[in-house]
Amino acid sequence: MVSFLTADLQGPGPSIFDTYVIAAEDILALDQLAVAAWPAPVNDACDGWLLRFAHGITRRANSIAPFPLDPDARHIDGLINAVEAYYRNHGLPPRFQISPAAKPNDLDAQLAARGYEIETPVTIEIAAAHALPPASMLVSVSTTAPSGWWDVYKEGFSRDASKIAEVSRDQPVYATWRDDQDQIIAIGFGVLGDKWLGIFGMWTRPEHRGQGIGKSVIGALSAWAVEHGAIGLYLQVENSNAAAQRLYERIGFRAVYGYHYRTHWTPS
Repeated sequence: MVSFLTADLQGPGPSIFDTYVIAAEDILALDQLAVAAWPAPVNDACDGWLLRFAHGITRRANSIAPFPLDPDARHIDGLINAVEAYYRNHGLPPRFQISPAAKPNDLDAQLAARGYEIETPVTIEIAAAHALPPASMLVSVSTTAPSGWWDVYKEGFSRDASKIAEVSRDQPVYATWRDDQDQIIAIGFGVLGDKWLGIFGMWTRPEHRGQGIGKSVIGALSAWAVEHGAIGLYLQVENSNAAAQRLYERIGFRAVYGYHYRTHWTPS
């Protein structure tokens, strides 16, 4: 296991909720918490960057997290060449996750010059855990996935992320809403690490949307998080998902920064 993923990570403190523009160190802290919470089964360090491989399941787990470089890191051109070879050898296009914490500072421009294309812009949103909606008695929360839970996840996201959850450094949390026939109609997935609960999956079956179920699922997760010492929640929502953004902002989340992927689709 890469040492970064076994370290005692420090998430942002409560002062983050009192400032409009969050500090660079808090952006890096949230990025690192998210990487530890949603790790790839294979993680390799490369001069300070983290190379993640999960057989193509999710972009996040199959991309480079370009964290601050080691003092003795090789020249950037050689480093990019090395990680490109790594992903080609794994049968995937090289893909970088670019947030304001990405290093070096001009990495995004350098990748653009090499033909990398922007993919899937995402917004990071945070909320104080105690300020979110009250929990609904109809939502159960557990630290193991109930029977049938991952089947519903696969139905909603068209992928099986159970192996990623299994290797998370932190505590996975599963929210479940069942109807009166005991059928699962909505789920939520979170991971608690260093007083922050990351939300990595929310899905409600289409025929049950528009009834406030998503709000109730978030409320149940936040209540569980508060009981277990959390000060905040964070989530990552694609910019194209306007409905989800409206939901999260309506219940108390606010956007604090964004990231996108830079992907090279043709062999180097």
